[in-house]
Amino acid sequence: MRASLKGKHVSGGERIITEEAIPEALCELLKRPREHDFLKLTLERIGEVEVLEYSLAVSSFEFASVEEARKFALEKLVEIGVPESTVRRGIQLLSEGPNPRGGNTRGAVLMDIETGERLEPDPERGVRTVRVDWRDRFKVMEHLRRQGFTERTLDALAIATKNVYCGVVAELCWSDDPDYITGYVASSKYGYVRITPLKEEGDPFGGRIYFIRREGVGDLIRCLEGKPLLIDCLPP
Repeated sequence: MRASLKGKHVSGGERIITEEAIPEALCELLKRPREHDFLKLTLERIGEVEVLEYSLAVSSFEFASVEEARKFALEKLVEIGVPESTVRRGIQLLSEGPNPRGGNTRGAVLMDIETGERLEPDPERGVRTVRVDWRDRFKVMEHLRRQGFTERTLDALAIATKNVYCGVVAELCWSDDPDYITGYVASSKYGYVRITPLKEEGDPFGGRIYFIRREGVGDLIRCLEGKPLLIDCLPP
C-alpha cells in the first residue's frame, strides 16, 4: 500500500500473508493512512519464502538534544566500522534531504562505506527494502507494546533485520515525518538501536542510509528488493 496527499507520500506498508488472510490485511492497510487523497493497493503472488528465526535485538536511548543524539549515533557507527567521514556524509544527506533534486527520496541511499559515494542506480528513487514481514505480527507487536514501542518500531525493525540479512553493514535512519523525531542505527554488532531525538520537531527531512561495501552491490539490491523474508520472532 502506498498513499499520498497533494502529491507527497504520506504512508506505506506491506504484508506477506496467506490467501485466507487477504481481506483482513487489506482492511488494515486501508485504515493506516491518517489523511490522503490517493491510495494504491497492489496484490502479488510470491513464491518460496525464507523464514529467519530472530530479528535484531532492540535497545533504546534518549538524549537532551539532537546534537547529543547524533554524536551518539556517529560513535556507534564508527564502532561498527564505518569511517567517521562517511558517517558525517550520511548525516548531512539526511539533514538536507537525500534527493538530488531537493527533498526526500522514497527509498534508501546506498553509501560506499569507504568513500561515502552513493551507489544506488537512481539517486532520486533510492533502493527500497520490501517483501519482508513477521510470521506472527500480532504476537511480536504485543511483546513490543509491553516495552513501550509502537507499530513504527515493528515495521522498522523488520526492515532493518532484512537489511543486515542481505549484507548491509550498518544503517542510519530517521523519519521524514515532521512530527516523528526518533531514529535508529542498525547493525549485526549492536542490533536495532533506537535513538531520540535525531532531528528537531517540524523538520521535514529524513530517510535511510545503508552503509555497504561496493563489491556485490547488484546482489545486495536484488536481495533487498526481491527476496521474500519472514521473521519468526524477537530474540530471547
